[in-house]
Amino acid sequence: MATEAPALPVDLLHRPAGEAARLIALVHLDAAAAAEERLADPEDGEALHDLRVALRRLRSTLRAYRPWLGGTAAKKLRRRARDLGRSTSAARDAEVQLAWLRAQDTALAPREHAGLRWLEARVAARRDAAYDRLTRRLPRALAKLEQRLRRRLAVYRVKVRVGDDAAVPLFGAVTAGALRTLAGELQQALQGVADAADAAGQHAARIATKRVRYLLEPLTARLQGGRALVRELQQLQDVLGELHDAHVLAGELAAAVAEAAAARARYLYERAVDGQGPGRRRPPELRLSPRAGLLALARRLRAERDRLFERYTVAWLPRMSELAAQLERAAIGLERALPRGPTGSASRSGTGRRARRRSRRRWSRRPPAPTQTPVAPPTATSASPLP
Repeated sequence: MATEAPALPVDLLHRPAGEAARLIALVHLDAAAAAEERLADPEDGEALHDLRVALRRLRSTLRAYRPWLGGTAAKKLRRRARDLGRSTSAARDAEVQLAWLRAQDTALAPREHAGLRWLEARVAARRDAAYDRLTRRLPRALAKLEQRLRRRLAVYRVKVRVGDDAAVPLFGAVTAGALRTLAGELQQALQGVADAADAAGQHAARIATKRVRYLLEPLTARLQGGRALVRELQQLQDVLGELHDAHVLAGELAAAVAEAAAARARYLYERAVDGQGPGRRRPPELRLSPRAGLLALARRLRAERDRLFERYTVAWLPRMSELAAQLERAAIGLERALPRGPTGSASRSGTGRRARRRSRRRWSRRPPAPTQTPVAPPTATSASPLP
């Protein structure tokens, strides 16, 4: 299900890139803080998902607009946001795995249910431990990051050189350039997926898809066909995400099979060392071996992974050229929405690699002038699609 774009000013595209990027980042920061407060509620099944999405959107915004955010998007802060997101992965992965395991109940033979129940208990214990760590550690870590980011995002300083037409690039032009860069990375990542077993390639394609989607989401109401394009990216991300989940669960199954085999080997060794005959009573966890069920689950997971990859190759690979064309049309739409003039034209407002390098040099050569511009909080405003 696609998430609604944040409420932002109607003239967002026409504002300075540094201000508009900060407004978007503040919206995502607010969403992360709100989701974290809901995390302790056991009845709220969407809190963890909403927190993860908000943190990913925040990181993507800081990354995409870092030349125009200066020290606000410092590597250290982006790394802390990344680490916070990763700290939620264990709980989220366990939830997804439990849902998949419970859906396999009716498909397994009676003798295979022992392995299913054994693995469910193992994953549930890991989920509970992960949630316990989150509720103890995450609030403080997120509050610390929020305090630092909010202080830096709320006010920024601009250095303007007299006669420099590109000194204050507009957000629409900057985003058009960023979109073209990310679209190129996405196409390269999609072409780099080798086969169904290529977990690294699929992961890279999923991350590239997310970055393009998160860049466009705040602008869907300002682009002709923007909502449909974001919805298409969401569908591609879902397929790649399910493939990623299958690879993660495959690793869990491999570890479970090894653990079950080790437990049986320990039992046989101890029986031999103790000198007790075959009549020795086995511990409860070994009376019904989980091996048959675990192997059956592994076979079913492999078949599902292959079906997902076939869906990816049939439904998405032939559409790569069209998707690239759609993203280029979106970039052109962002540029056409700008006022004509020195600071509004796409060619002179900071798009492309040369302008980004120039912007980085401006930030690194000397400290900005002491002119401070407060960033007004975003307001709930309406916006009509651009022609």
